[in-house]
Amino acid sequence: MVLFFFQLKTCFRASSFLLFVRYNITCAQSAGGKVVLRGMYTDVHCHLLPGVDDGVESFKEAEAWLKRAREENITRVIATPHIRPDTYPNKPHELKHRFAELCERAKDSGVELQLGAEVYYRHDLAEAIAKKEILTIGFGGRYLLVELPLAILPAGTEDVFYRLRLSGVEPVLAHPERYIFSRDEPMRLAELAREGTLFQITTHSITGGFGGAVQRTAFRLLELGWVAVVASDAHRLAARPPMFREAVRVLANRYGRAAARRLAVENPRRLFNGEHIEPVACQPRRWRLGAFST
Repeated sequence: MVLFFFQLKTCFRASSFLLFVRYNITCAQSAGGKVVLRGMYTDVHCHLLPGVDDGVESFKEAEAWLKRAREENITRVIATPHIRPDTYPNKPHELKHRFAELCERAKDSGVELQLGAEVYYRHDLAEAIAKKEILTIGFGGRYLLVELPLAILPAGTEDVFYRLRLSGVEPVLAHPERYIFSRDEPMRLAELAREGTLFQITTHSITGGFGGAVQRTAFRLLELGWVAVVASDAHRLAARPPMFREAVRVLANRYGRAAARRLAVENPRRLFNGEHIEPVACQPRRWRLGAFST
């Protein structure tokens, strides 16, 4: 009897070890230095436009930023400088002038550029678009990238976003995983999600670059099926460079390649082109003996 249990225990340990090895080999095949997805990435939120906010400071840095972007397989970029009255009171005509110079300098970069903005929340967003006080994103002005206050969800946000949709513009909520109120209670965003607000999460959040709490919130929002696109929200090249490949590896390992492709390749490209997009349903991959199951 003792011999039987010893053999059973030894067999169990051997099986567990083989399972562990097979599991990690499977992960390594997706995450170990290979490009997980075929196709180029589109970055719909970044602070590439020089000298207008807390992002890139000079055209020289912008050229180096674009070189790094190409190394990350990014071929389309929407520059989204802050428009925020209290800190970055940028005017569309000034941003367009700056953007024209960037395009001239970047014409050989291999990156297609578009100008938009990350607009800080205000109650008159629809009216501000009509008055040309703020910039939309995507061809045809179909989407508006909106940043909320860090600590609170403003009262009436649902109504403001509803008026935006009535005017023909779809709100895209920037980095919802990083707001303090959504980290504590992600379900506080449920009404926005039910009404069709598109969520954009940040690649650095997915990889844990903003800490474990933000990463867990990002995964929670993904698994609720509320997220439509990922973007870098890259700023200075030295501090927060453009990054996609590692985030895509994490997404593909956790949710499968199909979901990762929609989040990182297809939906951002469609947004850039002003086409319709929808949130992506993400389910964690289940593993069984010897392999993953999706």
